Amino acid sequence: MFGKSKPKSLERLKERYAYMFISPWIFGMIVFFLYPIFHSVYLSFSKMSIGTEGVITQFLGIENYYKILVTDPDYLDSVLEAFKSMFVSVPFILVVSMVLALLLNGSYKGRIFYRGLYFLPVIIASGTVLQLFLTAGSTNATQAAVSDAAGFDLIDFDAVLSGLNLPSFIEDYLSLALSEIFMLVWQSGIQTILIIAGLQSIPELHYEVARVEGANAWETFWFVTFPQLIRTMVLVVIFSIIEVCAANTNEVISAAYRKFNDIEYGVGSAMLWFYYIFVAAIMVIIFLIYQKVFVKKWGESA
Repeated sequence: MFGKSKPKSLERLKERYAYMFISPWIFGMIVFFLYPIFHSVYLSFSKMSIGTEGVITQFLGIENYYKILVTDPDYLDSVLEAFKSMFVSVPFILVVSMVLALLLNGSYKGRIFYRGLYFLPVIIASGTVLQLFLTAGSTNATQAAVSDAAGFDLIDFDAVLSGLNLPSFIEDYLSLALSEIFMLVWQSGIQTILIIAGLQSIPELHYEVARVEGANAWETFWFVTFPQLIRTMVLVVIFSIIEVCAANTNEVISAAYRKFNDIEYGVGSAMLWFYYIFVAAIMVIIFLIYQKVFVKKWGESA
């Protein structure tokens, strides 16, 4: 009688099963995510070399950061160019994704087919396939050549924009965005899906109230749709920033990978950490703007 253990409650059993199911994720998080991150931080302050005794790590302090910020004449220029590309790409992707999501969220025949069509680039955009697709223009005609016309180089956007007499900074921004329009539209697939999900989460009752009040389509978008999409838009912006900043075409990422190939892991890690600290600061600013402006203005709807 005394040797029998008390029956465990249902909640205790659920808790135990929950830990059993998430234990592989916890193990993977620690081994494949947290440990590499902290090790990378350590490497950014160290020098790694391979000798007869194996891998040798020597702590150097801030020497790697001094090297990339003072000695390297190209690193800061690459960082500025990367941020310039980010500030051009992310707003354009956001606008394109919003327009496509509004079009694809309508009720018409073939809606699922067109959604799949717009999401198709995300499916085939693997490293090898995308590289072959983009370099096909420089190969022989037996391959499906992608010429400069695919990037809309048949139109001289600089000449068109110069004829509009726009302010110089707006003209430079539009010229840079239009020169990369092909790849920016290509990168808008996941963001479009996220915004469609956000649109479908808006209660239909809100639109019925807007129609009863006599709101037109423009007013309905700005006073009903847009406030309800703020959370989704913040998610899309953060996702786009990470995608653009971590792309292989990013010059900072390419320079760091070249250092890794030269077994200069410390310098490469320093390059990436200095760059991503500023990227993280930008995302913190976006969250602060969201909290101080949108949540304060629209409350729970934001």
